[in-house]
Formats: sequence, structure tokens, C-alpha cells
Amino acid sequence: MRHLAAAVLLSLATSVAWADDLSIQCSAVGAGCRQAFHDAAKDVSAAINYKMLGPAEPTGVLGVGIAAIGSYVPVEHKDAWRTLTGDDVDEIGMVGGVFDKGLPLGFDVGVFYASIPSSGGAAAYGAQLRYAILEGGVATPALAIEANYSKTSGVDDFDYSAWGADLVLSKGFAFLTPYAGVGYVASSAKPNGSVKALYGIEDEDVDAARFFVGARIAMLFFNLTPEYERSGDNNVYSLRAGFAF
Repeated sequence: MRHLAAAVLLSLATSVAWADDLSIQCSAVGAGCRQAFHDAAKDVSAAINYKMLGPAEPTGVLGVGIAAIGSYVPVEHKDAWRTLTGDDVDEIGMVGGVFDKGLPLGFDVGVFYASIPSSGGAAAYGAQLRYAILEGGVATPALAIEANYSKTSGVDDFDYSAWGADLVLSKGFAFLTPYAGVGYVASSAKPNGSVKALYGIEDEDVDAARFFVGARIAMLFFNLTPEYERSGDNNVYSLRAGFAF
């Protein structure tokens, strides 16, 4: 509950300090910097990969959703962050917005944009395409597959991007729709040329399996969706609050 509360606060304000700086000022040399960058990239991947934050049911051709989102990730590699940046980084968070639109034949598309508070202007954005294999009904669950892409902007020292795919199952009960899913994220963190030359850091590919559970709570047009995700070794706590029509 403490971590979910942090995600709630993230969705309400951006003044909370999560990662003070994403600039690389490595205190080690050679292999030490490379290992630190590799480990920190795992935390970045867990924080920035596309969050499902919704059940498997299709939105419908006329359906539209818009919401605020927030996520909170306690880092698993604190020593690596200290070596890489000189800062004590305990958490990485994002706060932003998401827009969803229903399409014909059971397809949905979604896009998001989020800032990383207290990171010097860093942000992330991405897109998702989802297809409902089973649309669900009164007595049957919904099943969907989705593919997504996410990328950072405003980070001077490295570029991050990721592709992912998930399988999601959900079942609605009146105003409550629990869901669960499994997926895989393939991400890449690429330091810029000067960082490579100065610290000997190389491009890092981080692939991770993930699973997630959540529940959409619908109150007329307003929806609240808390979600827990396990991505690699990281715990991820997220919240979506917005409207669906």
C-alpha cells in the first residue's frame, strides 16, 4: 500500500524528487562503468516500458479514453546509480497522460507522454496497438494481445528505447474489472559518443519478462486503475485516473 500511495501522489504532483539526475558522471573506469550502466539500464527499462493500465476488453469503434498516469519504481541497483551518476537514486518515477481510441474489428490504439520529475527535463513517450482475441461478455472473459513501443527524450547522455508484447486476460464484474497479463520487453540503452569515449561504456540491451495485475474501477465515465507489475527484478506501481466514453 505504501508504494501504491506513492504512485497516487505521483499522479497528483510532479514536485517529488525521484532521480535527481540522469547525467553520467562515472566514478569508476572501464569495466566498472560498463557494469554500472548495464545494471542501471535494468531499472530504467522497468520504469519506462509501456504500462498496460487497463483490461483486455476492446474500447469499441466510438470509444475514447483520456487519463493521467503515474508510476513508481524502487531501483534495484543503488550502487550502480551511485557509481554512474554520483547521486543516491532510490526511485524512478513518471507522471503524464495517456490517450486511447477504439478501432473497428476489436483493435485499440493508445499513446502516452510522461515526464520524469526532477531529472532535468527528461521525458518518455510511446504507443500501443491492442487486439481483442475474445471480446468478453456476461459469462466469458476477454483476452487480448498487444504490442508497444516507448522511448526517452531530453536525456543528453544516452538514448533509451524499447519494444514489448503482452497477453492480457480480464473479466468484468459490475463496476470492477480485474485483469492480469504476461509479456516481454526488449530494450536498448545507447550512450552518446562522448560518454563512450570518456568512460568506455558500450550499448546495452536489456530483455526482461514481466507480469502484471490490476483492476479498473468504473464510476460512470470516471475510471481509476491501480496496477502492480513485476519487470525482471523490479517492482513497478502504477495508477491511471481519467475518463472513458
